[in-house]
Amino acid sequence: MIRKFTRRMRQIHNVLALVVGTQILLWMVSGLYFTLFPIETVRGTHLRAPVTDALVVPEAGFVPIDTLAAGASKVSLKPWLGRAVYVVETEAGADMFDAATGTKLTPLNEAGARAVANDNWAGQGEIASASLLEAAPSESGRKGEPMWRIEFEGKDKATFWVTPDTGEVRAVRTGIWRLFDLMWGLHIMDWSARETIASWWMKAFAFGGLMMSLAGAWLLARRLAMGTLLK
Repeated sequence: MIRKFTRRMRQIHNVLALVVGTQILLWMVSGLYFTLFPIETVRGTHLRAPVTDALVVPEAGFVPIDTLAAGASKVSLKPWLGRAVYVVETEAGADMFDAATGTKLTPLNEAGARAVANDNWAGQGEIASASLLEAAPSESGRKGEPMWRIEFEGKDKATFWVTPDTGEVRAVRTGIWRLFDLMWGLHIMDWSARETIASWWMKAFAFGGLMMSLAGAWLLARRLAMGTLLK
C-alpha cells in the first residue's frame, strides 16, 4: 500500500514538475529582477527635475475664478512653466487657464508639450521626437486617452508621457521599466493587462507548486526512512 502510494506521489511529482516547473522558474527569475533596481529607478524618478511649489503671483492679480469655473466640479491653482494657472475640472474633462489673463492653455500643442517635458527633464539627452497619440497605451498611465509621447535620446533614454489637458508629466518610462513591466506580467500571470494578481492561473499554478513540494517531501521522507538517500 505504501509502495503504491509512493509510486503515485512520484508520478504526481514528475507531472507537476513538467507542468508548473517553467512558471516556478519564471517566478524566481522575475523575483530576482525586482530586487536589482530601486523602485524610484524603475519609475524614472531620477530623470525628473525637482518640482517647485513656488507660485508666481501676477502683478495685476488673479483672474476671478467665477468667470472660468462655470459648471466645474473642482478648481485648483498651481505653478506651471513659470506662471500661475487654474486647472478647471468638469464632467467633460479638464482644462488649464492662465491665472493672470484667463487665456485657455489646453489642449497643449507640440511646442507646449515639449516645453513641459524639457522643464521636467533631469537626465542627459535631448528631445528626439514628440507625437500626440489619440489613444495612449497602458504604459502612459492613462490608457485609451489622448497623450503626448515625448522621446528623449542621449546618455539617458526615456519616454515622457505628457497630459494635453493639465500639462503634466503623467509617467516616465525607460527600458528598465518596460522589462520590469514584462517581468511583472509573467510573475502574476496576467500577460495582457498586468493588473490582476488573484487570477485563476495564479491560483492553479501556486496550488500545483504546493502539491509538487508536498509530493517531493513525501518522496524525500520515504528515502530517508529506507536509508537510500545517499546510495
